[in-house]
Amino acid sequence: MEWRLIKDGYHTGFINMAIDEAIMIAHRESLVPPTIRFYQWLPPAVSLGYFQDLKKEIDIDACQNMGIDIVRRPTGGKAVLHDKELTYSFVIKENHPLVDDSILETYKKISGGIIRGLSYLGIKAKLVPLREKLQSVNGGDKPKNFHPDIKSICFSVPSQYEVQVDGKKIVGSAQVRKGGIVLQHGSLLIKLEKDKLFSVFNFPSIQVKEKLKSGFNATSLEEVLKREISFSELSEVLPRGFEEEFGVKLVEGKLTEKEEKISKDLLENKYSTYEWNYQRKYNL
Repeated sequence: MEWRLIKDGYHTGFINMAIDEAIMIAHRESLVPPTIRFYQWLPPAVSLGYFQDLKKEIDIDACQNMGIDIVRRPTGGKAVLHDKELTYSFVIKENHPLVDDSILETYKKISGGIIRGLSYLGIKAKLVPLREKLQSVNGGDKPKNFHPDIKSICFSVPSQYEVQVDGKKIVGSAQVRKGGIVLQHGSLLIKLEKDKLFSVFNFPSIQVKEKLKSGFNATSLEEVLKREISFSELSEVLPRGFEEEFGVKLVEGKLTEKEEKISKDLLENKYSTYEWNYQRKYNL
């Protein structure tokens, strides 16, 4: 069984979100096979979860001063600062035999592919245990350094079946299912700059911000490997992990003309608009 792999370059956050939804639409119409896309962001951007309040969560002035874009994702979850990372998107039909109809199990399967891929770099990554998330949701023991004011930031607390190394989160993911199609985004941190990360979010006070930053429990590939690693190197090993996890062959390809057309329309009429990013008036 062959799936498509797209190794993309740098795009703005608005274009990246438009491309991912275009792939989703094309796959829904059976015009393209299940697709995994790797990409980057230029300039850096904060992507906001679909249900989040932009003005409440994000320091808009700080983002503008640092040249950081703000875009709303079609997926849920928490806000992410996309800078030095590899971002993946995973698009597949909900009823595909290799995808479980459970959101959690799909997370687990995709994370398994990432873990297998990272093993080729000598990294021993693990799944965040489901019980950690259940404890925090059900009022049991909170994760270490948990604080209610950090709940809007991705990588702040462990999420079920996401990827961690040495007890620290290294991948943040979010998923949406619409019209029988699964779209999952994920950010694999290459380098973590905590000062920049914490400068783009709103906090009740400087004291709370500094306390949360000091207890922030995330890591990056460069911290783990003790060396620099490129997007190109990562995009060579990760497909091997996905192929092993799903038992498929990934064939490198590119966007079709139809996907290009759809993405341009989505960019102009949705992802670059104030109505979508600030008011969430355009549905998926």
